[in-house]
Amino acid sequence: MYTNNNKGVVLISVLVVILLLSSIAAFLGNKYFISLKRFAYLEYQTQALNYYRGIESISVNRIKDEVNANKNYLPRNNLLLNDVFNFEANNGSIKSQVKDMSNCINVNSLVNSLNGNVSQNTQNIKRFKKLFYLLEIDEIYTNEFIDQIIDWIDKDTDPRNYGVEDYYYTGPLSNPKHYSGMRYFHNIQELKPLPITRSIGWDNIAKYLCALPISEQSYININTFKEGDGVLMASAFSDLTIDDAEYIIFNFPEEGFDQVDRLYNSFQNITFGDAYTNIQFTSNKFNLISELSTDDFKSLSSTFIYFGKNKNGEILLRTYNGI
Repeated sequence: MYTNNNKGVVLISVLVVILLLSSIAAFLGNKYFISLKRFAYLEYQTQALNYYRGIESISVNRIKDEVNANKNYLPRNNLLLNDVFNFEANNGSIKSQVKDMSNCINVNSLVNSLNGNVSQNTQNIKRFKKLFYLLEIDEIYTNEFIDQIIDWIDKDTDPRNYGVEDYYYTGPLSNPKHYSGMRYFHNIQELKPLPITRSIGWDNIAKYLCALPISEQSYININTFKEGDGVLMASAFSDLTIDDAEYIIFNFPEEGFDQVDRLYNSFQNITFGDAYTNIQFTSNKFNLISELSTDDFKSLSSTFIYFGKNKNGEILLRTYNGI
C-alpha cells in the first residue's frame, strides 16, 4: 500500500529521470549542432579554396592582358586597379580587387641574394633610411631595424652590429622566444617579433612596408601613387619633401607619364634630388585581394602575382584568413 511519502519518492524519482534525460538530450543536441557546424565549415573551406584558385587563374590572365596592352605605362586610373569584380558563389558572393605593389618598400629588397649568399642592398637601404627619416624615427633605431631584417634573412648565425641572431632571440632577456628565419619574410606581420619593432611602434611603419618574396632591384611606378602616398613617394628621392610629393600627386595627370623627363619638366619648381630607386611608369607586381562571404562564414585571400622574366605571371605567395 502506497503512502503519501511513497508517492513523493516516486514523483521525485520520475523528475530526476526526466532531468537526466533532458540533460542527455541537450548534450547530444549540442554535439550534433557542433558536428553540423563543423561539417558546414569544412564544406565552406573546400569551396573557398576552389573559388580562390579559380579567381587567381582568371586574374592572372586579365593582368597579363592589361600589362601587355600598356607596356609603356600603367596609370592609377586604369580599370585594372579600380574595378571591384563580383562573382556569385553558393549561398554567397565573392569580391575581388587588384592592387599595384610597386610603391611599398619591400623589406626583402634590403638584401641581395646570389647563389645563397646574402649581402646588403645599398641602393634600396638608402630609400629605407629616407622613409624612416621622414617618419622622424631615430637613426639608431633605423640601423637596428635594417640589421635585424638582414640577420633574419641571412644564413649565418653571426649578428650584425645592431642585429640579432638565435642567441639574442632565445636568450634570457628575450620574451617570447624566437629564432631568426634564415629566409625571406613571407608576411609583413613577421616583423613584429623583431626586438626593435617594439621600440619603434608597429603602427608607425606597417602601412609603408610589405614583404614580397623577391629581392630584385626595387622600383616605383610613379603613375600609381595616390593621395596620401606622399611619404612613400618622398622616400624615393633624396631631396623631395612630403609636402612637395603630395602636391605632385594631387596635380598628377590621370593618364600618367611615360618618360622621366616629362615628370621633371612638369614640376620644375620642385627639387627631387637623386633617385633612391628605379623610376618606372608601369608595374609587374600585383596583389589580388578576394573576399568570400556567405550567410555563415567570411574569409579573405591575398595572392602575390609577379610578372618576372617569363612575363607569364607567377603566383609566389598566398595567404588566407578565415579558412
